[in-house]
Amino acid sequence: MEQNDTELDFLAAYGGVDDGQKGDGAALLSALHRFVKAGGLTCTLEGTTLTFDGGEAVAEDQGCRLTMTGEHLPLVASDLTGPGFAEGNLNPDRTSVSTLLTAWTAEQRRFVERLVEHRLHG
Repeated sequence: MEQNDTELDFLAAYGGVDDGQKGDGAALLSALHRFVKAGGLTCTLEGTTLTFDGGEAVAEDQGCRLTMTGEHLPLVASDLTGPGFAEGNLNPDRTSVSTLLTAWTAEQRRFVERLVEHRLHG
């Protein structure tokens, strides 16, 4: 068992480990903040809440809750069901999405990148 913990810690350094339904909300919010800012959206981080054009993210005990609104969001319901996503909800008219990010892997980064690009370039 100790060997597995060591291996997971090693992999976590590269951002590829999903710990299921629990995540460090503050660390996920920090990663999201850097990513959204680098993507070109103006954002404000105050305490455990990140606000940006069309959305917000809040650090919670189990992860980071991301909510965004916009016209014709470039998502389908299955985008919210993969590893590292929990409690996903996409409105039927695709104008609002909410999910609890429980990991910060390539899937979450691509998900956020699509939303940022859509917000900036419509």
